[in-house]
Formats: sequence, C-alpha cells, structure tokens
Amino acid sequence: MDHRSTWTRRLGVASALPLALAMASTAGAQSPEPSMAMAPDPAYSIALSGLEDGSSVTANEITVDVETIGFTPSCSLAGKPDVEGTGHYHTILDGSLIDMECTPSATVSLQNVAPGPHTLIVVPALGNHHEIQGGAAMVSFEYAPTEALPEIVASESTTPPTISVLSPAAGTEVSGEFTIDVAVTDFTLSEALFGKPDLNGLGHWHANVDSTDGPMMGMVTMLGMSGSTSVVASTEGLVPGPHTFFAILVSNQHMPFMEPVMASVDLIVK
Repeated sequence: MDHRSTWTRRLGVASALPLALAMASTAGAQSPEPSMAMAPDPAYSIALSGLEDGSSVTANEITVDVETIGFTPSCSLAGKPDVEGTGHYHTILDGSLIDMECTPSATVSLQNVAPGPHTLIVVPALGNHHEIQGGAAMVSFEYAPTEALPEIVASESTTPPTISVLSPAAGTEVSGEFTIDVAVTDFTLSEALFGKPDLNGLGHWHANVDSTDGPMMGMVTMLGMSGSTSVVASTEGLVPGPHTFFAILVSNQHMPFMEPVMASVDLIVK
C-alpha cells in the first residue's frame, strides 16, 4: 500500500489527494463527499531558505529555514479544534510525510535514503492536520553522501509488540504542557525512520486525545509523534474536565497495525 502524501500542480511531484484523504483511502475508509458549506482554505503559505534548489548534499541530514506566512505556528494546538490564524507545518520527503513542526527551521534525517535526487516539500496545516497544499514550498536536492549512514534493517522478531502508558497516572490533573511516558516491548522506536519505508519491528508512536476514529486511527486528533518513549503534550485548546489520551504504535509510514497496538490513560484537564 502507498501511504504517501502526494502532490499535483506546479510542484512537479506525482499526484493526488490531501494527506487525510490519501490515508483514508489506503486504510479502506471512504473519502468524505465535498460539501458546499465547507469554508475555503485560509491563505497560509510557507517560504523556504537555507538550502538552494538543486544543491548537492553531502551530510546525512538536510536543514531548511521555514517562514510561516499568514499564520502563527502552534504545535500545542495540533489535534485540537482549529483556531483561526494558527497551525503548523508538515515536512514531506519524496511524497512521504516525515513530521509535523512549528519551529523556525526543520531538519530531516537522510537515514535509509538512497543517494540521488530528492524533493522536500513543506506545507502549512491546520490544527486537524488538513494540509493547505496551495501554500506549500518545495526544494530539490541531490544526496551525495561523503559517508552514508549504516542502513537500518528490519527485525526478524515475530513477537507482537506492546505499548503501555507509564505516566501520568490515571486521574492525574494536568494543565499546560505535560509529558506522556510510555513503555514499548518487541519494537524499536526510531525518529530517523519517520516517513521512510516500513521495516518489520521498527516505527514510532502517535499521541492522540479523545478519539481514534477516522483515517490513521484519528489523524485529526493527533497531538504529536515520537521516536522515543516520551512526548510533550499540551492541554491548550481542550475544555477543562476528563479527557482520554492515547498512545498508538505505528509503522515508519505512520500507519497503525492491522490489529491496533495502543494504550490509553484518563486524565483531568484543569
């Protein structure tokens, strides 16, 4: 299956649908019917600098400076109801989603990336991760590593992985930023492999709030993704009271297992 975010128009990258719809179709979900009542996309856009188009990259990562135009980046509002004038951005390498970001610069690892021509796209996104594709910016580069990173290969393990939430404990009151800590067994977490080809026994996890319904087990409620055993979440944008926070194991391509591997904890937002 192809879980990439794909592009058309002047960007010159093959094809098709916004990220959420592409993921819905690969997951077997039905794409929503267009609605005349849907509001037009806001005029959010991205400007890139720091990496010249057509550059030769000898390092094993690329970094670009990201200017957000028309909106204020706020990852604390990711996975929450949209707030006008705020959002974040997605980094996309060769059509595959890498990460969501809010920082003035973005770094993408070239782990498990073959030498040769590649394309990085940075696209603004709303709090629910809907991409404003018309505001995307693109840079092409040639990866010619001085010394490529050792390739990470698949695990031979056939033991089903698990994930559990270590903290906060159920019933804990949280306010502002707080850390969710998890334990994972029979699975190797790797941030460097975000968006790279899937490998047995490797991937990362997504933190969601209140729902895992819809494409990618609730892409619209994803607070963040982590290649370690912790993630910083935020209560900003959540109404006070009880909320359920989820930890979902996913592949390098951000897809949950056919039989979901997940854990949850009920917390009180102050």
